[in-house]
Amino acid sequence: MATLHTFIKRTVGQRLSNINNLGVTSGNTDSSSDTSSSTTGRLNNQVNDGYSSTSTLGVLSVNSDDSLRRPLLHVHTKFRQNNFLSRLIHNTTVMNMEHEQSMNDNICLLERKLPKELILRIFSCLDYKSLCRCAQVSKYWNTLASDGSNWQSINLKNFQRDVDGNVLDHLSKQCGPFLKRLIIENCKFITDNNMRNLANNCSNLERINMKHCTKLSNTTLHHLSKHCSYLVYINMASCHLIDDQGIKMLSSNCSNLEWCDISWCINITENGIQSLAESCPKLTVFKAEGCTHMNNKAAKELAINCPKLLFLDINRCSSLTDEGLLIIVEHCTLLDTLIIANCRNLTDNILVALGQHCHKLKRLDTTLCSQFTDAGFSALTQGCPSLERLDLEDCTAVTDETLRHLANNCPEIKILTLSRCEQITDEGVRYIGSSTSAQEKLLILELDNCPTITDTSIDHLLACHNLKRLDIFDCQQVTKNGIKKIQTYFPDLKVHAYFAPRTPTQNNRHTTSCPLCCCTSCSACTFSCCTVS
Repeated sequence: MATLHTFIKRTVGQRLSNINNLGVTSGNTDSSSDTSSSTTGRLNNQVNDGYSSTSTLGVLSVNSDDSLRRPLLHVHTKFRQNNFLSRLIHNTTVMNMEHEQSMNDNICLLERKLPKELILRIFSCLDYKSLCRCAQVSKYWNTLASDGSNWQSINLKNFQRDVDGNVLDHLSKQCGPFLKRLIIENCKFITDNNMRNLANNCSNLERINMKHCTKLSNTTLHHLSKHCSYLVYINMASCHLIDDQGIKMLSSNCSNLEWCDISWCINITENGIQSLAESCPKLTVFKAEGCTHMNNKAAKELAINCPKLLFLDINRCSSLTDEGLLIIVEHCTLLDTLIIANCRNLTDNILVALGQHCHKLKRLDTTLCSQFTDAGFSALTQGCPSLERLDLEDCTAVTDETLRHLANNCPEIKILTLSRCEQITDEGVRYIGSSTSAQEKLLILELDNCPTITDTSIDHLLACHNLKRLDIFDCQQVTKNGIKKIQTYFPDLKVHAYFAPRTPTQNNRHTTSCPLCCCTSCSACTFSCCTVS
């Protein structure tokens, strides 16, 4: 199977790239090199317009090498099939009757010797580009390459500029119930009507990402709820037309949802979140970044109804206070990721509760939680020894004491962000650098805008031999020599540094001096007798 797979990838796949299969029907594939050249010329002439003719899949193709833009084409004549395949193998532009007959026999032999199931199994290992190219070999291969079993997972994100409703309509008919995973992120031309056709044709859909599909509304969620009851994953971030009504329709029939992202859906309120939580108790991942209506009431409903939560992102949910988040921490004890960045109303009570209840916590982002102090982080580190990633950016009350507790109690730490923690000094970095676990496991350390950090901190980090990235933007007391030293020890280390100009002092400012009296800005001198030093 591996040998035949290689044959398909190299012989058929690479050679087929010599013709235009970007939105051009099979009638444009001719047997002569002149025809192939003219086809290429037509494509080049269309670059200025940015589009070529619509393909079988409905993709408006552009002049690029993206994979899915090569549609499943139909080669109408046996002569063109055999002639072209012969040129692929023999690399010739002229084929005599002997070669043509030989290739015809080879195709028939291949189709006779290999059962359909085996060819389908091989095709299932191919990417979009190879599948679409194989579809041009023969009518039989076209049928096999178009089989829905080869299209269970489709990602259109990289083709967002070209994908319109016709693409989705065609794919949904082509794939039917085989389609289980679909990504249409940023495909802004997709409409509710196209999603209705998708839901009707692809009833076994399990995962859909429609982030930034700004034309989709509650109607889409209605169709998904009605026809796609197996849905377990949905990303509708930044779909501004969706509101509480749509969430209620979705959750009413898709009770198996485990993963949901409603980030920046500003029209979804606590009522919509309540409907989602009550109907989807299996929810393990919930993202609501930028949802200002995510308040204490919504947090309470989420905590009570979804105790299996593992991942919670409530970044920029500024309405939340300790009251709401404490309920989540107490009920959702399995949490391993918590993002509470920009929730400035939270206090050390949250960190203490995390240390008491969420012992499996691996990632915590507390960016701009300025009320968090060393006392809270001390309780956190003692109760959460599995921490791997901690973001303390702009936690201005944090000092070296937090780093001491972190080094002593969290042996799994891999990523540590201390940007703009202005009270961190060389001593705090020494705690990290002298920790045996950090020496082995620390991968990323961010120290941007820590004004008291010096080259001594760089020396402390020389023991962290697995360090992959070090950020020290605007650390005024770190010198280029210190950077060169650590890069000498670790040639593969990526150091992100920027040395801003120092504020001019009295000693290095330009002054006006008199060469005769050797004074600065001599009042007795005329301007013509003074020089600038």
